[in-house]
Amino acid sequence: MDYIKWSQEYIEQAQKLLAVIEKKKRLLKTANADEKHTINADIIRLRNIYYECMLTAKHLAERAGVMLDAA
Repeated sequence: MDYIKWSQEYIEQAQKLLAVIEKKKRLLKTANADEKHTINADIIRLRNIYYECMLTAKHLAERAGVMLDAA
């Protein structure tokens, strides 16, 4: 298995999640109270997935003998 490649794929997915989180944050500016609640809940879920991706990337990189600064 290529743990470094696998780790990089997780990092790329995490970066995509950050982009979605930023879009959701921008939506908050024009959202009503109910929409804000839903958007904030989405952001929390997406952040949790982001952190899991970064943690997995770190573990995979460590398995390959590489240390990541992220996560």
